[in-house]
Amino acid sequence: MRFLSILLSASLFLAAFQCAASPMAPEAALRAAEQQRADAVAIRDIATLRKLISGDYYHVETSGRARTKTEFLQLLARGEFEFRSYEVDDMEIRMLDNGRAALVTGRFRAETQGAKRPREIRGRYVRMWVLGPEGWRNTMQQSTEIRPLTIQRDTRAQP
Repeated sequence: MRFLSILLSASLFLAAFQCAASPMAPEAALRAAEQQRADAVAIRDIATLRKLISGDYYHVETSGRARTKTEFLQLLARGEFEFRSYEVDDMEIRMLDNGRAALVTGRFRAETQGAKRPREIRGRYVRMWVLGPEGWRNTMQQSTEIRPLTIQRDTRAQP
C-alpha cells in the first residue's frame, strides 16, 4: 500500500512538472505575440517589433504603400507615423502547416497624430505568422481602412 502511495505521489508530481514546463500552445502563444505587437506599435517599441517581425517582412499600409521591415521600423522610429493608440478589437486565427504557420485576420482601431491633426482610423488586417526556433515571427501584413459608407448622388441632369 505504501508503495502505491509513493508511486501515485511521484506520478502526480511528474504530471504537474510536465504541465508547468510544457510550452504554451501554439495558438495561445500567437495570441500573445499579436498582443505584444499591438502594444509595441502603440508605443513605438522598436526593439520588441524587431524581435516579432521576420527579416523578410512585407508590410502593405492602408494607403497601399508597401514597406520592408527596415522601412516600417524606421518610419516608426522617426515618428513619421505616430500612434496615439492602437488596439485590435477582433481577431481570428487560422492555423496552417500543422501549426507551424498561421493566418490572422482582424479589425483594429487606431488614433494617429498626423502633421495637421489627430486622425482616427478603423481597419481590417491580414497578417501571416511563421513559427520558428525563436517563436512566432510576423512575415507579412496588409491593412485596409474601413471608411464610412458614402451615398453617391446622381448628378446627371433629370428630364
